Amino acid sequence: MRRRLVAVITVAAVALVTAGALVIQQSSTPPEPAATSEAGGGAPASSAPGADSPTPDPTAALPGSSSTAPPGESTEARASEPDAPAAPGAAAPAPALVTLPLPDTSSAVGSVVAGFPDRVLPAAPQSSIASSSVAAEGSRLQAALAATTPLTAQEVLSFYSTTLTELGLVGAPVPAPDGSSALVFTRGVNTVTLTATPIAEGSEYTVFGIFSAES
Repeated sequence: MRRRLVAVITVAAVALVTAGALVIQQSSTPPEPAATSEAGGGAPASSAPGADSPTPDPTAALPGSSSTAPPGESTEARASEPDAPAAPGAAAPAPALVTLPLPDTSSAVGSVVAGFPDRVLPAAPQSSIASSSVAAEGSRLQAALAATTPLTAQEVLSFYSTTLTELGLVGAPVPAPDGSSALVFTRGVNTVTLTATPIAEGSEYTVFGIFSAES
């Protein structure tokens, strides 16, 4: 009986020693860190407190923006700047009809008088000159021409319409004697009056101009 009691006490002591060793071992083992594998779908750990973060550049352009305005300059102000002037497209001014000095007052029969402004009032093609004259006063010049031509009256009107329109004068029909046709051309204070009348050999016409000379 005594031996059996000793054996039980011995077994109980061994069990207590083994249990105490396990408790000590578990309390001295450090805990394992939590897994941070990204493979499991977990979010990456945040940066440590106090770590430097990138500072946005105030001069950087926003995505999709082409603005490269320097700091302090408004891109809105830059967008409102006027466009560069367009290339000149206006037509050149019409040349002067007559210029100073003006010719002396004179007239001629059967020919074109000296000083007649034939650049502005040329004779119609195939004309036979009956008379011509120029009269100057100050900066104003009057010029007249009478002639006949084998051209029809309508052809004479067309000839002067083309010639004077190219010089910037604008023509319009005006009343004329029976059987005749007349046009008046104007550009500013300058005027030209044309009258054409049919005749057996073609037509006869008179052209009379009043011009203001330019220096």
